[in-house]
Amino acid sequence: MSRKTSSSQPSIGLGGLHYDDGNKLLISSTSNQIFSWKTVPFNPLATPTSDSIPEGPILSIRFSLDTKLIAMQRSSTEIQFWNRETQEAFSHTCRSESENILGFFWTDCRQCDIVIVKNSGLDLFAYDSVSKSLDLVEARKLNVSWYVYTHESRLLLLASGMQCRTFNGFQLSSAGIIRLPKFDMAMAKPEANSKPVLAAEDVYIVTIYGRIYCLQVDRVAMLLHSYRFYRDAVVQQGSLPIYSSKIAVSVVDNVLLVHQIDAKVVILYDIFADSRAPISAPLPLLLRRGFPRSHSSSSRSAGKDSESSEVNDTIDNEAVVYGDYWTFLVPDLICDVSNKFLWKIHLDLEAISASSSEVPSVLEFLQRRKLEANKAKQLSLGIARTVILERRPVSMVARAIDVLVSSYSLSLKTGSYFKGMKTETTSSVVPNTSSARSGTDEPASRVDGKSVRHESTVGVDSEYTNRSSTFSASDSEENASTEPLKTDSSYLQLGGGKVDRANLTGAQSSSTECQPSSNISEQQDSQLSSPAISPDEMYQFVFAPVEEEMVGDPSYLVAVIIEFLRSASMEKIKVHPNLYVLTIQLLVRNERYAELGLFVMNKILEPSKEVALQLLESGRQSIQTRKLGLDMLRQLSLHHDYVLMLAQDGHYNEALRYARKHKVTTVRPSLFLEAAFSSNDSQHLAAVLRFFSDFIPDFQTTSDFNTYYGILNEMNTSIAV
Repeated sequence: MSRKTSSSQPSIGLGGLHYDDGNKLLISSTSNQIFSWKTVPFNPLATPTSDSIPEGPILSIRFSLDTKLIAMQRSSTEIQFWNRETQEAFSHTCRSESENILGFFWTDCRQCDIVIVKNSGLDLFAYDSVSKSLDLVEARKLNVSWYVYTHESRLLLLASGMQCRTFNGFQLSSAGIIRLPKFDMAMAKPEANSKPVLAAEDVYIVTIYGRIYCLQVDRVAMLLHSYRFYRDAVVQQGSLPIYSSKIAVSVVDNVLLVHQIDAKVVILYDIFADSRAPISAPLPLLLRRGFPRSHSSSSRSAGKDSESSEVNDTIDNEAVVYGDYWTFLVPDLICDVSNKFLWKIHLDLEAISASSSEVPSVLEFLQRRKLEANKAKQLSLGIARTVILERRPVSMVARAIDVLVSSYSLSLKTGSYFKGMKTETTSSVVPNTSSARSGTDEPASRVDGKSVRHESTVGVDSEYTNRSSTFSASDSEENASTEPLKTDSSYLQLGGGKVDRANLTGAQSSSTECQPSSNISEQQDSQLSSPAISPDEMYQFVFAPVEEEMVGDPSYLVAVIIEFLRSASMEKIKVHPNLYVLTIQLLVRNERYAELGLFVMNKILEPSKEVALQLLESGRQSIQTRKLGLDMLRQLSLHHDYVLMLAQDGHYNEALRYARKHKVTTVRPSLFLEAAFSSNDSQHLAAVLRFFSDFIPDFQTTSDFNTYYGILNEMNTSIAV
């Protein structure tokens, strides 16, 4: 199971399996036929596409990005190209006998279509569809021992030197070809005089939160070194401890998974803020039962009958976790060659969140999850409710609230909160900059727009002091379209089955550093694009249910709500008026009228009609509180409601004067006429009739006027008698 040619294109063998990461295809080959399964989106019941090809050995195989051509490396000196439409073939061979082809890959770079990596350097070719041949665009002479490349990052690293620790880097994107500075990877010296040699399987290129990292295994120091790429420097970003002589790396929803294969556990890292602390203790990797088993690819036909599959209820007996024939495909696939399974890794967010008592940290982790945004959102809401019901320290709850509010504020700024069920992404060009960035990197805002197929190019960071760059950045955050897996007690799950589609996690793009480029033609199909929680949802799903369940003194809940209001105010986020209403009710329940007055006067409780009406309602036991409600109605220019409240309080003359001054014509005259009649004062009734006769046009033609004018005459007659 050698991976010497490329970490992104393993030559798996044992049935002739190959992975084409440019098109997200798993390919099974025989001497004259190939079968290919799409792995995006992931579908255990996938149907393969078959192609007949010229007979011959296949060392590696890749489809062109438009899937019209199939390139097959036949030997260390020959690559054969097969046109799927015309069924014609042509070959490319090395010019010199001393040259060996280490591998090749297709690219969306505007200068070339395919790159052939040889031990003597790089050959960049453009495909001529007319002559059906390759035209050499550029040849770069370099000593190359082996290389690693991923289509997602468009990053190519060429290893050279006695220990294979010296690297030349290139980024081949639609924006052009960028040569990165030459650098050496760190390797600890063993006690003996021997010098360890770095192997291709010890180097991984991963994309996390839009940043491109190179991870390198140092087996002597038992460390996993990480590097980030800048236009004029490659900077080591720290190291992670490893506990196994053999490890593998995956990335799921921007979470780094370091598989400790000998120990059969995995350690999770969320390096959003450059943290090197694991999310939790080492966790088991469990296989999910019940997926159908794929057939042997070597004898598979193209007919539908051959694609029928049976449910495998005995996976545990056949598939061993971290088996000898497992091959890890970046970012989140595992190919089990011996059992003919392709696994897709899923995170059990519920179990992970339950494994830590650091609530703010757990919420930060959940709020950064995109693949299962709805699940992360529900878990965040549940945690928020729980910590309040358990009456955790207010300071800790305040930090948790700050996390949720900050996440919502960021989602508003980036536009992710309002994205619909299906979103697409586009690429954008980053202009030349000469200014250096400082501080912690954060993913750049995502860009709405139409998707661009095979676009999304890479940028190199200009954050390093006095560095500048010009790159094309893409936003390739792809959400899984598979149904969420039902989780059991495991923290990680592998969804496996017959090979087809798997929506791989893309990454947000940062405009200043090496950015991933991925095929983003797939539509996102998750229910939510962001797990952020709005203030309305905080009231509806946290504070309102907690108020119903919480017993005893409501002072604690008031303190928590005030912390939420503080955090929302700092982020300049509008709060649901009902939350202010709930706060008033809780304060009144404890007869804290003085504090309520201060909250209103200092506008901790933002003025609104709902708040004013609640103050009036609560003011039945406090005249001062009712006055605050009346004043708020007047400040908000709610003239109609203000006049009605004055009338209800018996201040009819004041209400009429206010109505005349502010021209409130929406008040029912009968309200005042009934009150005047109830006073049994004919002069009062006459004054009210005269007011409305002057104030409302045609009032004398209404039934109210006729009724009360008749009553007034009767009252005057009885007085005269």
